[in-house]
Amino acid sequence: MANNKSEGVHSHVGDLQTPSASEPALEPDVAMIIDQGDGAVLFDVGAKNLELGEASALRLANDGHTVLIPQPSDDPNDPLNWSWWKKHSILLTIAACAFVADFQAGAAAPCIVVQGVEWHITPTHVNYANNLNVLFVGIGGVVGMPFLFFWGRAPVVFWVTLCGTFFTLGCTLAPSFPVYYGMKAMQGFTLTAAQTAGLAFIQDMFFMHEQARKIGLWTAVFLTSPYFGPLFGNFILAGTGDWRNVYWLVFGIGCLDVLLCALFLDETWYRRDLPIEKQPARGNRLLRITGIWQIQVHDSGLTFMWGIGINQTSSILFVTPIAVGGYGFSQNAVGFLFFAPIVGVVLGEIFGHFFNDFVAGQYIRKHAGVFVPEARLSPIYLAALFEIPGLIIVGQALGRHLNYSAIVVGWGMYVFGYMVASVAIVAYVLDSYPTASGEVSSFINLARTLAGFTVGYFQLQWATKDGYAASFGVQAAVVAIGVMIIPFIHIFGARMRAKGGPLRF
Repeated sequence: MANNKSEGVHSHVGDLQTPSASEPALEPDVAMIIDQGDGAVLFDVGAKNLELGEASALRLANDGHTVLIPQPSDDPNDPLNWSWWKKHSILLTIAACAFVADFQAGAAAPCIVVQGVEWHITPTHVNYANNLNVLFVGIGGVVGMPFLFFWGRAPVVFWVTLCGTFFTLGCTLAPSFPVYYGMKAMQGFTLTAAQTAGLAFIQDMFFMHEQARKIGLWTAVFLTSPYFGPLFGNFILAGTGDWRNVYWLVFGIGCLDVLLCALFLDETWYRRDLPIEKQPARGNRLLRITGIWQIQVHDSGLTFMWGIGINQTSSILFVTPIAVGGYGFSQNAVGFLFFAPIVGVVLGEIFGHFFNDFVAGQYIRKHAGVFVPEARLSPIYLAALFEIPGLIIVGQALGRHLNYSAIVVGWGMYVFGYMVASVAIVAYVLDSYPTASGEVSSFINLARTLAGFTVGYFQLQWATKDGYAASFGVQAAVVAIGVMIIPFIHIFGARMRAKGGPLRF
């Protein structure tokens, strides 16, 4: 086998004896050993009594007992066999490209007042372009998903990141609102690809026991982006007063993403149904990221919704003068407030990085080395204990005009909770449907962005009419109802998968 420098690859069960060459022995069906039925898989041979021949057929991690799922080939071009450095440079590149999609949406929020003055329209009117942008972030992910499979992962990410960067330049130079409106829609449509493709890259490069942590890293990067956007946007507006400078920053990040793609990105698509001798020659890496190689070798969100609502509400309410019911903060002060959700995401990632594996490990030890996707769901219950009170605290603080520290605490709690829940949900669906990473990612992204698109049209008006305490209380209730569905999935998820059968493409 090729020298595998991944996170813990052990070529076979090294200290177990295998039959000698002179002894007739049947090679066990590795797939049948691993597959335990109804989505359950053999995850740990140390907790499962296996026949000697069965155990020796499995390739394990360096700990000597964790089963590598999927089982890697002997091909050094197999993404599972790539070095630690190559895998993680690609992962960070994809995370950086995913970051800019929501960063640009968040950075647009502080600009609407200044843009309204320039174009002689209301901030609400300007915000229609931003709402459309969020909608097209979701649509673009669904439209781009089929291209991940019949063209390739790398060319989709490279070309849409390049196009999205040029559309960002169009937004920056827009002389009028109609031009800005059109460019903003196309910007969202193109920049979403890395959010859709991220799971496919993780599925291609990392073994099952590594995936939850990699999903956490990827998710943490782009879940902080809606908050870094207004944070820097407010600081830039406070310092320069020119909204175009905010967009020059977004354009610069887009250019950096294109550079990272050119330096590190590679195609992770690999035909596991073909033996090594029939695998297509890989050729030049630049041909792979531009899609030319693929053409040559082919044969032919509700919790996130309320986060967007807080973003848009805060951008307007915090700068509104005290005399008319706002907080009267400067742009700089509003920028500092956005550290609260960023810290929430970072703490959620640090906590989840270890807690998700701890929960899965506990389940495996209690079930004789067997793992089922439903073991991923438990952290959602813990996340709800932060999300629901967090929303209520924010609503009470805004409704009663409490000190901003109450908003900071509630906002941070809520974001911490949905960071933990997001990783658990994505990991669960990916474990349930490992052959549909692109579809899983695109539809989760669509649900998230559709919710974010709709909330922009009613969040502020709803809070103004019924009060912030009432509106955020209802939002907390919606999250609670969503969590109440989880026990049903916990109990019946395996049976529903078995009844639905395997995915067919």
